[in-house]
Amino acid sequence: MSSTANRTEDAASSALDGDDATAALLSSPAVTTATAEVAQLRQELHQCQEKFASWKAKAKTGVEQMRAQIVDLTCKLDESNKQRALLEASLGRGAALPALYVAQSQEFMHAHAIAAACLLVDTVLLSHSGGGPGQYKDTAATSPARSPTLQSTTTESLQKTVKDQSDRLKEAHHALKRLSNELQQRTAALHQQDENLADLRRRLAELEACNTSLKQQLMSVPNAQEWKHAQEELDQQLARTRLEYESRESQLVLQHSTEVQALKAVHEREVQEMQREQRDAVAQAVQDALANRSPTLVRGGAHPGKTDDDDAYLDLLNDYKAMEMQCAAATQERDTMAAEQQMLLRELQELLQSARGPLPASAANGTSTTAVTAADGAQATAGWDSFADTANLKEAVRRIHEQRLTFAKLQEELMHSRREVMQLRRCKAGPPEDGLSAQQLQYVRSVVVQLLCSLSDIRVARHLLPVLSMLLKFTDDDLQAITKAMLQ
Repeated sequence: MSSTANRTEDAASSALDGDDATAALLSSPAVTTATAEVAQLRQELHQCQEKFASWKAKAKTGVEQMRAQIVDLTCKLDESNKQRALLEASLGRGAALPALYVAQSQEFMHAHAIAAACLLVDTVLLSHSGGGPGQYKDTAATSPARSPTLQSTTTESLQKTVKDQSDRLKEAHHALKRLSNELQQRTAALHQQDENLADLRRRLAELEACNTSLKQQLMSVPNAQEWKHAQEELDQQLARTRLEYESRESQLVLQHSTEVQALKAVHEREVQEMQREQRDAVAQAVQDALANRSPTLVRGGAHPGKTDDDDAYLDLLNDYKAMEMQCAAATQERDTMAAEQQMLLRELQELLQSARGPLPASAANGTSTTAVTAADGAQATAGWDSFADTANLKEAVRRIHEQRLTFAKLQEELMHSRREVMQLRRCKAGPPEDGLSAQQLQYVRSVVVQLLCSLSDIRVARHLLPVLSMLLKFTDDDLQAITKAMLQ
């Protein structure tokens, strides 16, 4: 491109020198004597030369501008190729779009080169056409006869040349405007590509920053061996905690069982002592009553006095009240023991609830449970498995509840046995052949006393007869005798 522009400038300068020589010949002293027509033609030729000089200067300016534009476009093309190479390297895609862009740029440069070449050719033609009229004018000066024809031919050729150059100049202007528009479009496309490239670079920087942060996080995270070591330590600590909890639970269960058994033994001993005392008192009372009543019954026969019957009834009533008092005392004692048991259960539950948190280390000196729990609470270690501990606590509560039910059942059986023993202890010896005990005989005695005291009341006899018949097992003779007595 640069060599073509230099050749164009050389041709334009040579054409300008030829025009200057022609002007010098026309302005020589020999031509001043020409006719008015020659002067007019000279003036027109001078005007054409001035126009040609101005066109040549404009063409030279245009060539310089085109050269500068070609250099600028070449620089932009190189920069675009570099950016395209960077974009392909970053994205790893094909070069279909950049190849099309390079083809369009080459077409644009070819169009500029063609326009410059056309301008150079036009300049050369103008220079040659400018030299021709000078020669013709010299010939016309030497031969005046042929000058009008030559002048008209030169004028027409110059006008035609000027018209052609004007048309070409207009075409060049249109082409330059079209190429300028294309250049603006390509510049806008380049700016868009630059923006896309900046966006991609920004995203790449963000990805690099994220990658760096992730690497730092991975470097800061402990490795698998440390995790494994920590997990093993936690497992060992959990196993130790479970063993301590199981040992503490077994100690509490054994202690509670021992306390319950001790309370049961104490209660049984007290009940046995009370039963023995009661048996002795009942036996003594029966013996005293029998000793006091035997002479009276022997002397009175079948008609005892009313005072002896009242005394026997009062004795029975006193015995009954004494038995009620003893039963109330036993019931109160049972309630007291139940309250103590409830208190022990509450203490055990509080102890187990306090053990729900961090499990305390087991004491080595074997002190009391409450003291050990209070002392170990401040030295709590790691946590323990809540699910297993909850199951163990539930099992302990279930066992305690079963023991409570067993204890209540034993209390009921004990009370029932005590009643039976108290009933059996009232008699001194075993039951007679008819199956009546001492208590039944005493009851029969009181009924017989009431019957004898109220022989005049038939309703009492009717109410007492079934009872007497069932208890004493009256025979037919006895029933007939009683009936006769009631009818009298």
